[in-house]
Amino acid sequence: MPTQPQTRPLGEMLRRAGLLSQAQLDVVLQDQKWQPDLRLGDILELRGWVKRDAIEFFAEQWPKLAIEGRNGPIGYYFQQAGLLNSQQVDALLKEQTQAGLRIGALAVLHGWLSQETLDWFLRSLAPEESAASAFIKRKQAAQAQPGQPKTAKAPQAETPTEPNPDDVSWVG
Repeated sequence: MPTQPQTRPLGEMLRRAGLLSQAQLDVVLQDQKWQPDLRLGDILELRGWVKRDAIEFFAEQWPKLAIEGRNGPIGYYFQQAGLLNSQQVDALLKEQTQAGLRIGALAVLHGWLSQETLDWFLRSLAPEESAASAFIKRKQAAQAQPGQPKTAKAPQAETPTEPNPDDVSWVG
């Protein structure tokens, strides 16, 4: 019989993901002693501390992700967990092309995700990205077009051009 990876209890996962404090978890566990017919997720939802979507995501989908790994972009999982809605994801994707920042970093800057939650998702679902810069490499991506070989260009003399939005003017 194959062994399956051990998953943490729901409350512990939510705490580690930054969605629940230790004090809140202690209160919910105490509530559960007084109301044994209520599940932890039900108590969290009744208290308004965690949304039903997040509870269901961590209870049902997270164990599968722990076994199979992710097969979609990280923003998809934020949306599945109810941490971001589709309008927020769309706005972040548009902003990502302009700002040159990863979607998770932008969500934190907007206050839609905590840094703790982003870090936990990255460590758990994308460890290869957890230490990566918040900036995306858009210049490299724009230069590397599929089907065309990369060629080095000779340096050109600087000529006055329109300001590049990526340039930062440090002097008045």
